[in-house]
Amino acid sequence: MPAKRSMKQIERQQRRKDKEEAQEKGKEKGKFEKTIGALDIPEMSSEELMEQLGKMKAITPTGLAIHYNLKVSTAKKLLEDLREQKVVTLASRSRNLKVYALAQ
Repeated sequence: MPAKRSMKQIERQQRRKDKEEAQEKGKEKGKFEKTIGALDIPEMSSEELMEQLGKMKAITPTGLAIHYNLKVSTAKKLLEDLREQKVVTLASRSRNLKVYALAQ
């Protein structure tokens, strides 16, 4: 027969059990679906993208990222690809910012 446990051991076991249950509840509440910005890249040749770029006075990676819910790095890559395809041209550049314009 196992020895009788002291009150301190019983209390410690109860605290551990409560802590584990709280962590499990926290995990269930804290669940959220991660989305990767690269998955939402619009088609570069789509008419919707060209129409939206035409409406924008200044095309910046940040503006594109906000409009299409992308990461800024993804928007930068998209704009560089469009520049290589000569859809947009680099209008102005500073150390931190590139401003593009739709090619005429």
